[in-house]
Amino acid sequence: MGNGIFECVQDLTGYEKLCYMMYDDEELFAGLFHRIGVNHLLIWERFMEEFGDLYCVLRFGDDMGYKSNTLLAADTFRTFVIPRYKPVIDLIHSYGKPFLLHSCGRIFSIMEELIAAGIDAKHSNEDQIAPFPEWVERYRDRIGNFGGFDVDAVCQLDRKALKEYIMDVLKKTEGHGGIAAGTGNSVPSYVPLGNYLNLIESVREYRGDFR
Repeated sequence: MGNGIFECVQDLTGYEKLCYMMYDDEELFAGLFHRIGVNHLLIWERFMEEFGDLYCVLRFGDDMGYKSNTLLAADTFRTFVIPRYKPVIDLIHSYGKPFLLHSCGRIFSIMEELIAAGIDAKHSNEDQIAPFPEWVERYRDRIGNFGGFDVDAVCQLDRKALKEYIMDVLKKTEGHGGIAAGTGNSVPSYVPLGNYLNLIESVREYRGDFR
């Protein structure tokens, strides 16, 4: 599905107004997250009942960070956002399906709470925040680590340099389970096709598909 709890509230208010509201109208601030959480669960209940058997993995995207920190204080996410995740994740788990969280940004400060809420895997990484091997080293087999190769690198490196970069990431994460190798974020239209194919071929070569 689409946006998560935080992004839905942010889309309603705008980021700047949401930050003011946190201090100017604490009741409304809290109420928005509560209502969005209730609505999310209602949507997911219907979605899982009607379509849950069609999917292997369920997910939503909730970008909670930027290059150096979370977009709101970590305690704010712990109080108002992450508790709204758990009913949705529990529902998904009740159907025997795993839950993948996509979140951009440096969110190390709230990862323990996200894992406690039940996420099974996490996607999105940028090298300027932390290279993919660091995510793998931090969380190992506690969750699935999805992503790996910075989109900027996939865009800008030449064929030889890109392959070397990909092989280096794969070697540093070798031996860890639960890894899905791919781009660290979505693949926009400006990613050179040749580089994207080079990424796929390099991973398959490392995996031994061409032996």
